[in-house]
Amino acid sequence: MAHRNRCLGGKGMRARSRQSMGLAVLLVVGLAAAALGLLVGTLASESLLERWRAERLSELGGIRARLEGALSGATNLTAGLVADVAMEGGIDPHKFARHARELMTERSLLRNIALAPDNVIAMMYPMQGNEAALGLDLLNHPQQGVSTRRMLEIRGPVLAGPLDLAQGGRALIHRVPIYRSPADGLPRSGDYWGLMSTPVDFDGLLREAGLLDHRLSYRIALRGVDGLGEGGAVFWGDAALFDDPDAFLLDVRVLEGSWRMAARPLGAPAGLEGIVWGSRILSLLLAVLTIALVYKIDRVNRRLADSEQLHRETAEQLQDVLFRTDERQRVTYLSPAWTPLSGREPEDCLGVPWSTLLHPADSPRARRTYTDFIAARAGDYDESFRLQDGEGRVREVQVRAALHRDAGEEVAGTVGVIMDVTERKRLEARLEVAARMFERSGEGIVVFDGDGRIQSVNPAFTRITGYAAGEMIGTRRDPFARPDGQEGVLEPLRLEWGEGDFWQGEVDGVRRDGTCYPMALSVTAVRDENGVLTERVAIFSDISERRATLEHVRHLALHDSLTGLANRVLLASRFEQGAALARREGHGMALLYFDLDGFKPLNDRYGHEAGDRMLRHVAAQLTEEVRQSDTVARVGGDEFAVLLGRMGTLADAEKVAAKVVEALAQPLVWHGEQLRVGVSIGIGLYPLHGETLDELMRVADRAMYQAKTDGNGGWRVARPA
Repeated sequence: MAHRNRCLGGKGMRARSRQSMGLAVLLVVGLAAAALGLLVGTLASESLLERWRAERLSELGGIRARLEGALSGATNLTAGLVADVAMEGGIDPHKFARHARELMTERSLLRNIALAPDNVIAMMYPMQGNEAALGLDLLNHPQQGVSTRRMLEIRGPVLAGPLDLAQGGRALIHRVPIYRSPADGLPRSGDYWGLMSTPVDFDGLLREAGLLDHRLSYRIALRGVDGLGEGGAVFWGDAALFDDPDAFLLDVRVLEGSWRMAARPLGAPAGLEGIVWGSRILSLLLAVLTIALVYKIDRVNRRLADSEQLHRETAEQLQDVLFRTDERQRVTYLSPAWTPLSGREPEDCLGVPWSTLLHPADSPRARRTYTDFIAARAGDYDESFRLQDGEGRVREVQVRAALHRDAGEEVAGTVGVIMDVTERKRLEARLEVAARMFERSGEGIVVFDGDGRIQSVNPAFTRITGYAAGEMIGTRRDPFARPDGQEGVLEPLRLEWGEGDFWQGEVDGVRRDGTCYPMALSVTAVRDENGVLTERVAIFSDISERRATLEHVRHLALHDSLTGLANRVLLASRFEQGAALARREGHGMALLYFDLDGFKPLNDRYGHEAGDRMLRHVAAQLTEEVRQSDTVARVGGDEFAVLLGRMGTLADAEKVAAKVVEALAQPLVWHGEQLRVGVSIGIGLYPLHGETLDELMRVADRAMYQAKTDGNGGWRVARPA
């Protein structure tokens, strides 16, 4: 039989191995399909995005072209006037006025036109509103001299600005140097005559380029004051666009320089989000469906395997013996549990009347009662017998059986179980021992019936609570409550244990004399064979001494052993609690971090005992100067920290720092001498200087060393990291 079981087990393992391999292949294929769907969606979205970006770049190129064209048209308009002055070596004011009037009529972007012989404005059109500009020395002007000198350096036109004009608005200042054209030489190869200056209406330029159109579907910014390109300042639009990784960047030509344009479309590519989310949802559905299918198939396989395993284990590993007989009471099956019970192999006992397996003295009764059971054709069989094992020991067994019928409902034999109850009999004997232990136990024991009435208590109960057994038995009193019946202990716990069969925890009880004590309490439910609650047993012990020990250990773990102040662990815990409260209520916190100036020389001169006394002196002074809600901690040898949990302003923190400096200035009298130390404090503010304790301690430490470097102690406020 064992060989047959091993063969069946081997076949089962191979079948499960093939099933597992098939599930693994299905899982890999499904997940690969999900990954492929995600990849296709990603490629499609990237292609759509690239095409969209190309279209947007083309549109922006048109905006740039309009901007360059409008600016070029405005700056080239005056080329004829410049040529006329260069050729004639000057110009009559009346002729200038006529010429300028024509130009201003033709091009509205020009705010005015000025000629400056030897860099001093002598002619201006229109004159109205610009009278103050006459006689202005552009070369030596504090604001406009820079662009004028640049024009002379490069011997060519320059574009400055945009600048805010005194008469309102903004303009680009276009300056062109004018060199005379000698009759026998190259054009404009003669000496320097002066310059022409024309302000170009900047807002009008943006309008012509379409940048002020409310229908524009872009956010646009320009940088490059004075044509300096990427290196110049932002002069129009949102400067943050230049840091946006998704913004388009284009260069705009302006005379000999350039501007940098940053543009961000207001919308997203049509359909892009749908493709992305569609591919993600499809991939997720494929993955979920695959996993669900694999899980369901695997669950079915496991149920089948579990069912086979259950039947096999029930028959072969159950401690009770399963048996079957035919209609003549001959044994046809015995489970493997028969061997450890009887010392005989099941195969050696097949084909014999089952009553012969029992103790010889019980065999006749078993044969008689079993015959009556089969003849009755109904009911159950339940009898107690004895048998001898292979070593001759007598064992108590309980035999329970039922009729086994064939397909025609005819009795074909019986099926049953032989249970070894030897241990149960021994347990009954041990219950007597348990009863004695109940009386002698060091823990208090109370037994309640199903209605909550006290049935019994042991002597330890009286010793711990002070109540005699006669005062409690038969009552529904809470044995741990106050004598007046108020503030009960068990009643609130009933909601916790509910219908459960066990509860354990620590609660506070009250003795008969009214004194309180902590106790470890466990409550166990006892039920009958029908599951009806019959008793609850409460076992308790006084843990006053153990709790005091735990509190002492906890205090040592969270406090400095020398000064009694909080240590780093408790400081970190208080910080986390304070930070959560600060975020919720919207207030700040502050950390004062400092060490003692002059402590080491004091310690070296007077010894460690004096140093320890000084540290305790400092701890006492600090504790007196802070609020109860604040935390004073020793975080190193002579390093301390004060966490201000509710700080209104920086001034509040500095007031505390001033108190600390003043308090620590108080001397310690040691053997007739006054010992003093100084203090240098660094102040870190939450959340300005950091949002974690480590960050605040680092910045406060740097501020503290700055205070030391500056000398004379005191405090310094940290700078943001």
